[in-house]
Amino acid sequence: MKPGRRQPVDERLRMRSKHWPEAVTPIAHLMVRVYRLAGLIHDNAMKQAAAHGLSSAEFEVLVTLRGVPPPNELLPTELYSAVLMSSGGLTKVLHGLERRGLVARAKGKSDRRSKPVRLTAKGRGLAERAMADVLRSDRKLILSGLSESEVERLTRLLRKLLAELEG
Repeated sequence: MKPGRRQPVDERLRMRSKHWPEAVTPIAHLMVRVYRLAGLIHDNAMKQAAAHGLSSAEFEVLVTLRGVPPPNELLPTELYSAVLMSSGGLTKVLHGLERRGLVARAKGKSDRRSKPVRLTAKGRGLAERAMADVLRSDRKLILSGLSESEVERLTRLLRKLLAELEG
């Protein structure tokens, strides 16, 4: 295998089956593929975000804020819960986004954790451009291996499973 190239899933499962057959079940086949697909989609999205000068965390913060009702703001505690980031990590990301004029915080002397983080017009535009590129690229990626009807069928199956697991 070439350095930097990921081992194909089927190759990994064949090797595991040979050396650890009891760990290769139908559910294992599914889960390895789900994990690989999630990784490929995430890598693809982060490549698109990086083309807009955004880190993974910055992209997540901007699209999370863009996805809530106007005025597109959340308290820091709501935001770090939504983006699954520590409060310290979020603080660093917010400072950088604020310096770039992509988010704004209310001025005053009170605790910054209680001051909403608001998406600026500049941040909104960047979030929308980056997300449009991510969606276009995701579409191309997924439709390179599945038809539109297969995507719809897979979406229904995942919705059914997630409804049960999240319910």
